[in-house]
Amino acid sequence: MDQSIYYWLGFIGYSITVIGIGLAVYRKKKQKSNLQDTNEFWSAGKSLSGWSVGLSISASMMSVSWSCVYGVQLFYWYGLGGAWLLIIPWLLTMAGFFFLVPVFRKYNTFSQPELLEKRFGKLSRILLAPALVVVFLTWTGAEIFAAGNIIAPFLGISPQLTFLLIALVVAIYSYSGGFEAVVSTDKIQFVLVALFISAIAILGLNALPDLSVLTDLIPPKAPGNNHWLSPGLPLIAMTFIAYLPGWLIETDLWVRIQAAQSNREARKGVFIASFNSFLFVGIMPLITGLTALALFPAVDGIIPEKLNDGALIFTVIMQNYAPLWLSLILSIGLIAAAMSTIDTCGNIVALSLSRDLIEPGLTKKLSKKQLQKVARFSSVFAIMLAYIYALFTDNLWDIFYLSSGILTTTVFIPVCASFLKSVSKTEINIAIITGIISTFIFYFLEKNGFLSAFQPEAISTTGLGYIIWAFLSSLFVFLIVLSFNPKK
Repeated sequence: MDQSIYYWLGFIGYSITVIGIGLAVYRKKKQKSNLQDTNEFWSAGKSLSGWSVGLSISASMMSVSWSCVYGVQLFYWYGLGGAWLLIIPWLLTMAGFFFLVPVFRKYNTFSQPELLEKRFGKLSRILLAPALVVVFLTWTGAEIFAAGNIIAPFLGISPQLTFLLIALVVAIYSYSGGFEAVVSTDKIQFVLVALFISAIAILGLNALPDLSVLTDLIPPKAPGNNHWLSPGLPLIAMTFIAYLPGWLIETDLWVRIQAAQSNREARKGVFIASFNSFLFVGIMPLITGLTALALFPAVDGIIPEKLNDGALIFTVIMQNYAPLWLSLILSIGLIAAAMSTIDTCGNIVALSLSRDLIEPGLTKKLSKKQLQKVARFSSVFAIMLAYIYALFTDNLWDIFYLSSGILTTTVFIPVCASFLKSVSKTEINIAIITGIISTFIFYFLEKNGFLSAFQPEAISTTGLGYIIWAFLSSLFVFLIVLSFNPKK
């Protein structure tokens, strides 16, 4: 019998489970007569416990694209120094969220565009929401792309068809259950993903002839420089600049702490997510990346073709070292990892499109029941839009830096400035416009070599100079307008 049939059974069984959870949430809301409440659909009634918040954040970050592909790639490429490019900035972000929970929950708003409208008016909300759509659409598409490419060989179908199947399942349970279904499925997804990531790390370790081989590794992108700073100080510094400001106001974390019952529960959730991130976004990918480097070493800096630049390390380890029964179980964990991030990021896309852009203009024109349908179909539309994006994706490096860069250049300043009494709508709106436009302008200039003549070589070698110039442009314009604008 074709072994792919077992993987199909696992995929179908898991899909039925998460769709069932979505339908259960739908029936519960129906019994409570909450089916016409769009606030309930988007925010789960702001009733989440700390454990729900923590496991939901954990499952979202323990994704195929971040933990299973990119995080492992970084440790394969750079050795121990790869930690500076993902897990260290992420843990610093979590620490920031922990201390800022009371501040972020101060205005009792759910989405960030909603916060801006409450402080500065409707135009600010309309300007910020598209930036969030762009960021989280790329992350959703990246997750579909990464998951499809890893899962497709086990199902025996093309990656493109796998993209579609994953998107359809997530769209169905997102439509039926909304944000509560996303959080509810995240709990089971966390358990499966944690087991999956741990099992892959153990398989890699068991395949080593001796643990001593881990001391003589030569990372392909840091030959002869296998230490904590192997990526180089310029790339580490640019990564912190690109990631930290934007991640500190990252919307998927933001909505989860807003949906918590209290500040105490929100902080509890952030602490739980931090611990899980340390283990499953840091330690386990580190073990997997280093064991893969020992098992499938790069020759003269050339990574073996079967690893696809490190993107298929999980797949190759499963195929080479896991028995069929274990490989089947692990494939379910892989699917769970994919869907947990796809539903989270897709939910933010739908939230920004529907709640922040479409619904405010329809409140007086449509009934609550009709608005609920708009919200549900927005969830489906967001996932299918991400599926289309995935069809044209081929590089996760650019996706993660550009999208995180937009959070830094366009979202960070307006959201943080919202908590300052002296700021008015004029500088907020101009900062948003300057941030998004300058990001794409400087990105174009960077990719076509125009910035290399003006910026230090250390910055040019990272390919990330566009982020710092766009951020400085947005900050400069914000401060200039603030200095001339009369204080309110």
